[in-house]
Amino acid sequence: MRNWKLNYGAVLIAETLAILGFSLSMPVIPLFLADDIGISDPRMLKMWTGVIHSCTSIALAVFAPVWGRLADVYSRRAMLMRAMFGGAVIVSAMAFVKSPWQLLALRVMQGCLTGTVAAASVLTVGIVPKSALTMALGLLQTGVYVGNSLGPVAGGLITDFRGHRAAFLGTGGILLMAALIVLKGVHEKAHNSGRAGAGIKAKKAESWFTGFKAIASNHEIVLLLSVSFLFQMANTTVNPILPLFLREITADSRYIGSSTGLVLGLGAVAGALGSIISGKFCPRIGYWKTLIICLAGGCAGITQMFAADLWSMAFLHFIPSFFLGGIGPALQALLAANTSYERQGSVFGLNSSAGSTGAAVGPLLGSAAALINYRAVFPVTALILSLPLIRLLRRVKPKEAGNAL
Repeated sequence: MRNWKLNYGAVLIAETLAILGFSLSMPVIPLFLADDIGISDPRMLKMWTGVIHSCTSIALAVFAPVWGRLADVYSRRAMLMRAMFGGAVIVSAMAFVKSPWQLLALRVMQGCLTGTVAAASVLTVGIVPKSALTMALGLLQTGVYVGNSLGPVAGGLITDFRGHRAAFLGTGGILLMAALIVLKGVHEKAHNSGRAGAGIKAKKAESWFTGFKAIASNHEIVLLLSVSFLFQMANTTVNPILPLFLREITADSRYIGSSTGLVLGLGAVAGALGSIISGKFCPRIGYWKTLIICLAGGCAGITQMFAADLWSMAFLHFIPSFFLGGIGPALQALLAANTSYERQGSVFGLNSSAGSTGAAVGPLLGSAAALINYRAVFPVTALILSLPLIRLLRRVKPKEAGNAL
């Protein structure tokens, strides 16, 4: 069997590239709609931007459990390649659209076929030994933050020199490169040998309803999925109002774009640091305790409502972002620990679905809270995070792993 570190290293590099690729072109969609598609009405532009962004999360939420189930039955590696190759083709096709309806259709297809984070996570769980799993998941989450940080910068340069359509082709090229890395660099252990093979055969015979019913009966998994839903909801609540809030509190409104990029970039750095530290230390202090500490630290984001200028906002955004970055590794490690090998794909698919649903609802709540005023968004975010925090604090018999499915 090939050294697991080589397999995992290929997954880590490929997933970082995939996230960089997606984040390279997605931020240019509003500009693409205005400049290339020709939507000049500001109200229509806002409507199309919102619909085109949210439709992918909705489609991903619907299809993620399907791909997770297929990962259990067939191959986790194949599911990651499906997400990357599919994304390469679909996003490249966006460079040739002529109407918003065509772009909307491709974005829906993107949500149906992609989902690289869940696929890479469940493949990592199958490759990495338990002793190194949390650290590996933490580094994988760090790769997501790194990709999300570098992608918009690269996309901005491509857009400035080659136009918006070139950004979509750039995404396709990077996703193709990531898929080839997985194809050539990752060797998955055979499903048809030993105990794992017997489990897979049993899962093929098991109906989808029976499998998901078994997952729903596990209280630990249901709790963790609810945490994922609320965490992603809180994590995206501020997104639609951040540029508007910064314009309100900064003296010079000419550089709102770069100011927003600065705040988000520092937040991404903080999240990456939080992921690394969580992955390294949470096995020592306990996964559930780490989750509680990170949720409590995320609630400190309420202090952002007191920001008076750009630099105070950047500092106050950095702190909760650090703690929120630590949630992913602990949450995924607990999902793996509470699930048998044969159902991990299904569980991680459901986790992706829960997170995507939260990510679709979060911006709507943020926009609604902003109707009061922009500062009201931050207490709403803290309230959302406090819900799973209170539930975890009231847990009985805090074991690191419950009864595996």
